Amino acid sequence: MKKREADLLASQWNAEKMMTDPDVIEKAVLYETDYDKKVARIIFNIPEKLNGMPVAALERVGDLVKEAEADNGIKVIVFKGNGPCFGTGAGADELGHYIGYKSGNSAAEKKRPSQRQRMLPDRNIIFGAFERTVMECLKATICQVHGYCYGGHMQLALAADIVIASPDACFTHPAFRYLGPSPQDMYLYLENLGIKKMKEIMLTMRPLSADEAEKCGFVNKVVPADELEKWVADYAQAITMMPLDGIMMGKAMMNMIMEARGKGIGSMCGWVGHAWSTNLVYQPDEWNFLKERRDKGLTQALKERDAMVAPFFRLGGRKRKVDHD
Repeated sequence: MKKREADLLASQWNAEKMMTDPDVIEKAVLYETDYDKKVARIIFNIPEKLNGMPVAALERVGDLVKEAEADNGIKVIVFKGNGPCFGTGAGADELGHYIGYKSGNSAAEKKRPSQRQRMLPDRNIIFGAFERTVMECLKATICQVHGYCYGGHMQLALAADIVIASPDACFTHPAFRYLGPSPQDMYLYLENLGIKKMKEIMLTMRPLSADEAEKCGFVNKVVPADELEKWVADYAQAITMMPLDGIMMGKAMMNMIMEARGKGIGSMCGWVGHAWSTNLVYQPDEWNFLKERRDKGLTQALKERDAMVAPFFRLGGRKRKVDHD
């Protein structure tokens, strides 16, 4: 039986900090099919953690996309989140640990992970099994976004075909706060946001509002929160009127054009760049996420980092002020 990437990497990352229990992972990402409507739904289901996913759950998302892609009864895949938001990416409690950083203070535990340890989880799971699988899926994909769409969930929205959002949706990647503007698939950011908006989001780390995302073409439509489900269903229904072969052939040709525009090298820049970025050297006065999380706990570390910038640039609130402290 084929082993999961999470199992293959268990000997290289900090396994004691990683959630890989199959029952937990299955409950974290639900899968539903509606054959009458020819729609599959992949649902993020850890609302108490704002749908912050174990890294192994991102691999499950990719597996479910492949399952839906091979199912002739499905034409459209909808991604949605239970609870207060769409999702906040990979769980911050696993960051660092999934590339091999240990949690103690001994010399062995403080040793920096090798480059091979850094590259494999990103290439094989984050950018491979997860993001690239969605980007290259031959079925139509729709993200139904409300509230936070951060981190890996933003990568998902960037890779999907269509994004429908409620007015409270906001988009960014918290890694920009920890590592700088490099550790992502810049092709997807550039294609979805344009060069100026991409640089603004990456350099300032601020969330992009739903209205801004619609104006730059990343979000297809912003709709009232109580109409979000209906709008997504209507989009899906319109797509399913096309023949399945036509959808899949069209998506394949779209992928060919995207490849010519830099899709492949963009994805590679993501996992190579992330390996570099997680090995950066901090100046004495610079904020170090892993150190602060270790010393103060995750919640307090993130709260203090958010308070370091003017309200407009903070991640913690959806209703962000334009004025400064």
